[in-house]
Amino acid sequence: MSEYVSPKEAARLLGVSVDSLRRWEAAGKIKAIRTPSGQRRFDITSYVSPDKPDKTTKPISKKEKTTDDELTLRQIAKGIVEYAQQMQKSRLFPYPGALQLGVEKLQAICVMQNQPQPQGVPDFVTNWAQHPLRDWPIEIDCPDEWNDAQFIEEQKPSGFCIELDGSYIDETERIQREVMQEVFRKSVQDPDLYVKFRRLLISCPVITKGERDIKSVLELKSLQKVVQDSYEQAPDSYKKNGKFYCCGHCSGLMYRTADNQLKCENKHCANKKKPPFPFQCDKDDEVLWLKKGLRYFIHRPGCAELRIEERLKQLGLEVTLYPDCDKYDLHIVFPDNTVWAVDVKFWESAYNLAKKVEPIPKLPHQPYHEAFFVFADEISSYGDEYIQEFRANCPVKPKKSQVMFEGDFIKVVEKKLKTFQK
Repeated sequence: MSEYVSPKEAARLLGVSVDSLRRWEAAGKIKAIRTPSGQRRFDITSYVSPDKPDKTTKPISKKEKTTDDELTLRQIAKGIVEYAQQMQKSRLFPYPGALQLGVEKLQAICVMQNQPQPQGVPDFVTNWAQHPLRDWPIEIDCPDEWNDAQFIEEQKPSGFCIELDGSYIDETERIQREVMQEVFRKSVQDPDLYVKFRRLLISCPVITKGERDIKSVLELKSLQKVVQDSYEQAPDSYKKNGKFYCCGHCSGLMYRTADNQLKCENKHCANKKKPPFPFQCDKDDEVLWLKKGLRYFIHRPGCAELRIEERLKQLGLEVTLYPDCDKYDLHIVFPDNTVWAVDVKFWESAYNLAKKVEPIPKLPHQPYHEAFFVFADEISSYGDEYIQEFRANCPVKPKKSQVMFEGDFIKVVEKKLKTFQK
């Protein structure tokens, strides 16, 4: 008898990624149907193959060509991010060209499928963009994990939208290139310059102008301009009762929701249930916060990086942050001189992350023996499906033992350390 289940459940039962199921369906290796709302359901009893991938190995896959639908969604994401930046400056702008064109392409898809379409950009922004893709009345050819995502959350671009756009990544990479060039020139005088800079951004996502200027002069004078360019004025609309508040988990700036509640920009912090705290500032000083790209791609994963560093040092290990100006995130040396390299990631979409990731380079003076991709524990609820999706689409092709969440990695380290105690 047929047994139709959701993509995530089918992936779990068959020991593969959701993306592999899509390839099997396209190749006719497994049967699937669509629910009235457009969601896939796989018949797990229809797949019978003597060479079914083993759960411990990565399914063999070829890099798929990006679909036209995927390109349309990326264009929409770019337009939404641009529009949000315009609105934050409290200026009146027409809708960005990327957003208008993306919505027009979406309308064309609706016409082709004879389904209702968004009535222009305003309708898309206020309705479609605030619902998961699975609720849209059309079938979109994109990774299945995207079906649970939406473009706008709490009147802001979602994490998925930011990652899909990629412009913030470009901004972050630009700043990092500037910093790297400065660090290389100043490394003789201060080899730890890059680490100091990175620690500042992670530890102080919100800072007063006076404190920023003092730190940039006393601690990072050679990178003073880069430090100044990393921050911008905190929006007054984030204040509640005349005060700024910071997240009790990540220390990032809280914003006010429509019902006047405080909420962290990183939605995963809410699961930690730590109360916000007021940001202390002299009334004559100016409150600054990290620019968007740095908040998302430096501060968010950086919190996990510093947590892992602290825990490893508590275990007595030799740990170096961002070796050779950020070749990777953590360089760990065990008592037997075994070296591990770790890259810490914090992305909403495993698929989008996999498309961006690069091999972890080896240091010529102290190459590593094992390398790991470690995901921040804030997204550990995404579970094995996230890891499977990452491995299935990652051109680096890591082993299953090289990809895990933060808490699991610490357990692996502790297990290895026990071998030295015997």
